[in-house]
Amino acid sequence: MTRISDLGFQQILLSGFQRAQEGAQTRQIQLSTGKVSNTYGGIGPQTNQLLSAESILTRTSAFENAANAALSRLQIQETSVTSIADAVADLRQTFIASLANGSGDVIEPDLETAAQRILAGLNAQFGGVFVFGGTDGAQPPVAASSFGDIAAAPDRDALFAGGERTRLAVEEGVSVDGGPLASEIGARLLAELGDLADAQATLGSFSGELSAAQRDLLVEKIATFDAIAAELTRELGLNGVAQGQASEAINRGAAARDLAEIVASEIEDADLAEVVARLNQDQLAIQASAQALSTATQLSLLNFL
Repeated sequence: MTRISDLGFQQILLSGFQRAQEGAQTRQIQLSTGKVSNTYGGIGPQTNQLLSAESILTRTSAFENAANAALSRLQIQETSVTSIADAVADLRQTFIASLANGSGDVIEPDLETAAQRILAGLNAQFGGVFVFGGTDGAQPPVAASSFGDIAAAPDRDALFAGGERTRLAVEEGVSVDGGPLASEIGARLLAELGDLADAQATLGSFSGELSAAQRDLLVEKIATFDAIAAELTRELGLNGVAQGQASEAINRGAAARDLAEIVASEIEDADLAEVVARLNQDQLAIQASAQALSTATQLSLLNFL
């Protein structure tokens, strides 16, 4: 039976139905993702601005991560240098107490304890990297783990690995001092510990009453350890400066990242309230178009007879 509905009219209704479906699908995607579009093509004329914001966001995030890693490394260094300085102070106090009571019985065990703390500090790690290794952080900067290792080494300087002082990137084009090498803060200290080990062979073991030569040696080492403590304090000061620079870089990076996120959000984030309202309109349009299309396709001469 030939229908009286016009084919062109049906095409118009069908096109409207399809547009309503496409609109509803777009709104559903926006509602689930929270974004205006999941492709740059759907952003429109603001695409270049969005790309620029995303590029800034990527760079600032990368440098922010680098700055945080640098700050963590510097904090590990601070903790380690502080531990070394404490070991030096404790050993100095042992020498003073030994001179006061005239007995060296506690010197040897305290030397072993101090040496282990110092060596552990010099070989401190962060993320698998030796923080006092400089440019070569893959291997331990000091090839010793006990006072016995220091005593047995014919050349204490040879215990230290090579490498150069490094710098740590914290911002684009900006870096901070990566801290000292183990040899810079430990060479003199290990040499002094080595001298104390050698003295046991020439002056006798530090046990029982101290001899005059042993007392003179301890007086000398107290003065030397004071100088070493001053050097360690200076390194802690430099570390504090570098930490401050890294922290400031982190704050600036966070501010730049936040601004880039705001710009990108204003461009690509959908207004969910508007999306819901338009989705409801699309759904009503789909229902109306479907009903109209159904009615148009069912018209025939029988409806008018």
